[in-house]
Parts: sequence; structure tokens; C-alpha cells
Amino acid sequence: MPNRTTSSRILKIILLIGIVLVAQPAVAQKRDQFHIDYTVAVASTEAHLFHVTADVQNISEPRLELSLPTWTPGWYTVENYFKNILRFAVTDSKGARLQPMMTRKQTWLVDTKGLNRIKVEFDYRADVLALNQAKITNDLAFFTGTELFLMAANHRKTPSTVRFATPAGWRIVSALKQTDATTFTAPDYDTLVDSPTEMGNFDVTEFEVEKKPHYLVTSPAGAFSKDKAAKFVEMLAKVAEADSAVFGGLPYEKYVYFYFFARAESNAAGALEHNNSFVAFAPPGQYATPEMIVGTASHEFFHLWNVKRIRPAEMWPYDYSRENETPLLWVSEGFTNYYGNVALYRAGLNTRQQFLESVAGAMSQVEGNEARAYISPANSSASTWVGYDTPVAFGISYYTQGQNLGALLDLSIIHDSAGASRLDDVMRALYRDFYQKGKGFTTEDMIVIINRLTKHDYHDFYRKYVWGVEEPAYETILGYAGYTVKKSGQKTFTIGLSIENTPDGPMIGRVFRSSPAARVGLRTGDQLVSIDGYDLKTDLPKGLARLEERIGQSVRLAFKRDGKGQEVDLPVDIQNEAGYRLVENLNPTPEQLKVREAWLKVGK
Repeated sequence: MPNRTTSSRILKIILLIGIVLVAQPAVAQKRDQFHIDYTVAVASTEAHLFHVTADVQNISEPRLELSLPTWTPGWYTVENYFKNILRFAVTDSKGARLQPMMTRKQTWLVDTKGLNRIKVEFDYRADVLALNQAKITNDLAFFTGTELFLMAANHRKTPSTVRFATPAGWRIVSALKQTDATTFTAPDYDTLVDSPTEMGNFDVTEFEVEKKPHYLVTSPAGAFSKDKAAKFVEMLAKVAEADSAVFGGLPYEKYVYFYFFARAESNAAGALEHNNSFVAFAPPGQYATPEMIVGTASHEFFHLWNVKRIRPAEMWPYDYSRENETPLLWVSEGFTNYYGNVALYRAGLNTRQQFLESVAGAMSQVEGNEARAYISPANSSASTWVGYDTPVAFGISYYTQGQNLGALLDLSIIHDSAGASRLDDVMRALYRDFYQKGKGFTTEDMIVIINRLTKHDYHDFYRKYVWGVEEPAYETILGYAGYTVKKSGQKTFTIGLSIENTPDGPMIGRVFRSSPAARVGLRTGDQLVSIDGYDLKTDLPKGLARLEERIGQSVRLAFKRDGKGQEVDLPVDIQNEAGYRLVENLNPTPEQLKVREAWLKVGK
């Protein structure tokens, strides 16, 4: 068990590594009102410890409830961050210990009768670099507010100040508003916990969009070359301008893109949106190119509006103590998938043909999955907490389902409104009528907006394709724009794993349940060496071609686990894959041309 000797040793470590802390500045709230000042110190790089202090002042209630979130919005898994806390202690203004009562997991009730001020201190073990976790190394510290900051019940809208204490020479970049070198502020608790912060050694490329500062933060330092960064920020700026045009401006004072060119240390990989930033993992810098990673960036940037502001009613406000189930993630994520491709097209980063291929690709993915005949987009959304970052035995992606329906709704609205409206207008209405009025939206709210814009009733569309599992009327809806849907079926191979490129060669990024890879015991992190003697590090395409040749049979797979070489006979299963193509009609009608040009219009 930790004791006072351990705490003293940590304090010495803080002093030895040279903490930089400045005097307290003025903050934006009245000092005679309830407020919390936080200090986050990198207490030990060796033990991976933050030391967090919450100075709670001007308390007026006899009992104060404090809680820590159990999950991070956008990553729908309960993590129970309390499991990483050590030495949680509460004292009064004279330093006397108070004994809080735990009323629920991660919730403390403090007797504050007669007390105006208390201080809460704890250490937080940060040893996992992932989208929804925290990490401290010898030259880096990263966290998101959900992991470290306590919420005081009934004070959710109270502003707060955060001061950072870091080893000498470390830099600090945060999505929070900066007031000086080490001090940042948040207008309310939700902003506070939705703001990632990185400290240490990294590269920063600053640029402007619509006269607002934007920061590309890349780690580790030197992993993403200056030439690549310069090209990437040009692309990011174009995406931001394309999305801004939809909503009439950018809803923030600054924006931060956090990129780690490394492998995530949990299943929380990929990218995650925040209030005015996002965090992403990408292949090591020598493998990543701006063209390779801009698609993810486009998706995450549109989340600024869709889910961070335009939010399902079940998530307004967030309940950080438990799962927040909603049937609308097909909109929050699926429409964002669709608009990720729309923005790339409107920004001139993708061609018209590439955009059309993205529409057809979503159709292929949805219709090629047997589960789509059993699981509706709404039900897939509501059940996400069961297997968000661990695949379920039988499921379908509401990302792809929603992307597919987003395109179909866009075309239907254009057609039914005779070109006067499109999905952009639905998104603007949701932003104006719900987010800007401080509330979330429901499925019925969406239908009402679409019905108003089109003068048609869309309840049947939602009954069939959102709550139901009927196959959408692709021929009819794509036909509005003069496209014919061509469908083909093909047999392809599946082994049930995803592959990531690393400096040591291809590595398993994920193993899917009940797959051939799972049946033979392959694991995430295994380094792939060869398939039937084909060296996968030097010629991965030939290895994959071998899988095509051996469909219905097995291949000899060599791999390394913990540096030790192993071999298995890996079955190569057959997978029937539906394929869709959009073919442009040679003689479209004037009405079809009008819909097509409205759908594929670039600019005003």
C-alpha cells in the first residue's frame, strides 16, 4: 500500500525534474462565486504519474458531490477512469483531512457544512497512449479532461482555470483557451473535459483559416516532415473552408489537430473528435502521406458540428456516469462519413468520380453484410456500447449505414424540393433550431425538418430504412440524378484481420471474432513475416495475391510474437461480396440533370 514515504518521494521527483509554474493570473469568473482551480503536474515520468489538485472555493452547500467521468464522449466504451487514481485525499482550508463518502463508483460526497473551501488531490497513473486514455513518457504527456477533472454537482456551467506544471523545457499545447505559458481556462465543465492537452517535445505547424489560428501538432518530433506538414495544412485549410460554407462560419476561437505517428496502445485507435480539436493515430511518419490521412481528418473536422454541437437528445447533456444510448448514431457518425467525402470533393481534393465511388462503396459495404437484413441503422446505433472497440459476433456499421442513407436522403431532398433544398439545409436547421437553442434532436425532429423542406412525408422512408431493414430503393433514388445502379457479386478471400504497416513490416491491427485468424490464435500486435514463403515486409502484394489463390484452402503463415518466430496453417475463407457501380445515363432528362448538378455542385 502507498504511504507518506511514497508521496514524499513523488514530491522530490517533481522538484528534481524542474517544474515550471507561474503566478496565478486573473480568471474570467467572479472570485466570490463557486469555482475550481485545477493544477496538473507531471509528477513522475518513470512512474507515469500526473498529480492533480482541485482547489474548490466559495462553497455554499452543506454537502458537495464530486465525480469523475467513466467514459470519453465519442468513444463509446466505459473505461472507469477511477481505476487509475492513487492517493485520493480531501483537505479543508487548514490542511485537515476530510473523509469523503463514495456513493457510486467514481463519485464522492464531501461534508462541507461550515466550509468555504476544500482541496482535492490525487495521483493518476497515465500509462496507455490511446484516444481515450492518458500517457506519460520521458518526453511526452498526453490526456483528455475526462480522465483528470472532477465535476462538482450543480456547478456544471462554472468556469475553471487549469495550470500545468511540467519538466523544464517542455512545451504545452491544449485545446483549452490559453492565458499565458502554462495557464488555460474553460467556460464550463463540458468544455474542460472535452479538451485534449499535450506536453513535451513535438512539432507544431500553425496556419490560419478565416483569420482563426489552427495548429497541427505531430508526435514524436520529426516523425512528419516539414514538407509533408506544409502540404497537409493546405489540405486541412481547404476542408475547413468547405465545411464552414455549409454552416456560415467556424464555431471556435482556435482549432488543434493532434497527430500521433505511432500505434495506439489499446483498441482506442483511429481518431476521436472534440469540441475544437481532434486526436488521431497514423502510421509512422515515413509511411504516412497527407493524401493518406486527409480522409480521416475530413471526417473528424465535420464532427465539429455533427455530434459535438448537433447532438442526439439522449446525449444532451452528456451523462458521464454511464452509457448514453441513442438510436441516432447513424446520423452522428454516418452523415459525418458522408460529409467527409463531400468536403473532400467540394475542396477540390477528390474528383467527381472519386466522390461517386465513395457513394457506391458505401452501398457495397452495407449490402455485402448479411447482418444488414437483421439489424437496422437505429438498432445498430443503440447497441454500439456492446462492442464499440471489440467486434461483436454479428453486427453492421452504423457509420456505413448512415453514410449510405446520407447520400440517398441528399438526393431525395433535392428531387422532392425541385432543387430548392438538400441535406445541407437539414444540417443547418438542426444546428440553428437545436444546438443554438441548447437542446438535442430526435428522429421525429429530423423528419419534421425534411417534411418542411420537401413538402413530402418522410415517415415511410424512416420506417423502412432507419427503423427497418428493407433494402433502399437505390435504382429510383440514384435515378433522380440520372445514374443507373450496376450490381455484381464476386467471391473474395477473408482471413479476419486488419494489417498495419510498421518499420518492422506488416503487423496485425485487429483480429475479428470467429474469423480464421481468431481460430488459429493470432493476436493484435503479432508481426507478420511471410505467407507460403512470400516475404511480407518486402512484398506484401504478392502475399495477399497468394491468399486469393488459396481461397477455400490454407496458407502457411509465419509471424513473430514477442520477438519469437511461430508458424500456423491459416484457413482462407470464402466471402461473397456485393459490388455496386454508378453508371451515368447517356441521355438524362432535364429534371435528372438538374438534380445531378445540384447534388454535385461545387461552391456557391
